[in-house]
Amino acid sequence: MQSPEDVATAVGRNVRALRQQRRMTIDALAAAAGVSRGTVIQIETARGNPSIATLVGLAAALRVGVASLVDGDAEPRLVVRRGAEAATLWSSASGSNAVFRIGTDPPDVVELWDWTLQPGDAFDGEAHPMGTQEVLSVLSGRLGLRVGKTEEHLDTGDTVLFQAHAPHRYSGEGEVPVRFVMVVLQPGDAGLVPPTAIAEAEIPLS
Repeated sequence: MQSPEDVATAVGRNVRALRQQRRMTIDALAAAAGVSRGTVIQIETARGNPSIATLVGLAAALRVGVASLVDGDAEPRLVVRRGAEAATLWSSASGSNAVFRIGTDPPDVVELWDWTLQPGDAFDGEAHPMGTQEVLSVLSGRLGLRVGKTEEHLDTGDTVLFQAHAPHRYSGEGEVPVRFVMVVLQPGDAGLVPPTAIAEAEIPLS
């Protein structure tokens, strides 16, 4: 059983980490939880054990259960998704595909994708919310990339980072398939969940 000091330390660490993940100020958390600013500061600095009512208010404001606040396990989270568990969320008749490898939950969403595009095949991505960024790295082949009105041609080993709030297109160039990995970074709490499907390209490749 945890001592009162251990509980205070765990609660302080967890409240502070969750507040920062949700980009809440101390004042905003205090207001949402119905407690004073000083109470939040005391809790985050482990200078006292909060009452049950205060814990319930903080948990509700942070959108977690009370157990998440008192959890004294400081071990970092480790999630393994085996290759067989990865989901193919888009494919084309010519053999192109997009595999969703793993992702995080809101508020800060990170997604890892594994793409293969056959020569002449393309995928049109819709504009993401403002602030979203994508990072692509070409593992083999040659990739055409269009972001808004800007076009780039990426060879094996090339890497690009771009703001994804404009429509964008990936296309397979050359005579061999192109394979690339992509990380999508979506900051903030937009109420997003990991994707279940993505759409086919709407505009034929010219």
